[in-house]
Amino acid sequence: MKTDAKKSRKGLKITAIIIGVIAVIICSALVAVGILTAPIDDSSEKAVAVGGLLKSENFDYQADSAKDLEKNPMIKIMQIVWKFCAKSDAAVHAKQTPPDNLTKEYDIPYIDDGNRYHMLDVYYPENATEKMPVIIDIHGGGWMYGDKSLNEYYNLALADRGFVVFSISYRLVPDVTVNEQLWDCMEALKWISDNMNNYPCDSDNIMLTGDSAGGMFAAYCAVLLQSEELRNVFEVTDADLELTALLLTSPVPNMNVDGDIMMKKFYWGKDYQSKATYKYMNLDEIIDYAELPPTYLITSSGDSAHSSTVATYELLKAKGVDAELKDYSDLRDDKALPHVFSVLEPFDEFGSKAIDGALGFYRKNMK
Repeated sequence: MKTDAKKSRKGLKITAIIIGVIAVIICSALVAVGILTAPIDDSSEKAVAVGGLLKSENFDYQADSAKDLEKNPMIKIMQIVWKFCAKSDAAVHAKQTPPDNLTKEYDIPYIDDGNRYHMLDVYYPENATEKMPVIIDIHGGGWMYGDKSLNEYYNLALADRGFVVFSISYRLVPDVTVNEQLWDCMEALKWISDNMNNYPCDSDNIMLTGDSAGGMFAAYCAVLLQSEELRNVFEVTDADLELTALLLTSPVPNMNVDGDIMMKKFYWGKDYQSKATYKYMNLDEIIDYAELPPTYLITSSGDSAHSSTVATYELLKAKGVDAELKDYSDLRDDKALPHVFSVLEPFDEFGSKAIDGALGFYRKNMK
């Protein structure tokens, strides 16, 4: 009996130790997550463009539509993931040398409210004497990460080929939902439309482009530019632009995925089902509201959005859009070209080739 009692007490002690260790690990993890996801003042050098991680004394970054989204544990995890992605992307940029013979205008507010996400950049060749065709770029980043600086080198590569390039930022999840992000994009397009004459722009030739989540925004904006009915549904402005071409790099324009309730809540808000936009969360649900311009799509064998890009291309072709898909199977250092490779590394052999192909498509369709 005494032996059994000793064994029982020993077992309880071991169990208590295990529970204690687990509790310490959980508490340490929660503290670490809290530190890594604590908002930083947007004027700090340590500020990083990840949704929910910036704060300001002048305004609240978070919109009412997204209240409490930042408390979700999965959002916290994604914020940490995107912070590490920011470091990785910065390292990739540090290895590149962009052209320096370009005019660069940074941080132009398209909405003058002090929000760093309501700004755009403009790039074009120095000493331009003639009007040049226009490219408007919307960066990617999983709806939660990045600003216009993420695509700066890509946009410089485009401008260096003889284009006026506008690069826009937009607010990020979980500060806002996709609805507000689309509102931002359309406001930026309206500013560009109103101010294009201040730059050497050929306003008869405009290509809208976006990569990954930015590809979704570019596709949606191309439809919203034409459809007053959908503009009313999404409550966005009429930007008054006519597109010559559309360039979608690894787009992900379908978010109403069966069974993926978490994704819908994260990006469209907890009340997504009660919103007027609920029926329009996939490209195939809005595409019939417009006649999309000629569209060029880029993907690669190592692209995490490969199937999404191919599906988008097939949808466009089925709807009669003049669409062309370029699916790269090249290898870089014996590895398949990754997601948005031409945007991340626009100056190497593979990025340059992809950009030249896309711009060739644009030139072919110019007026």
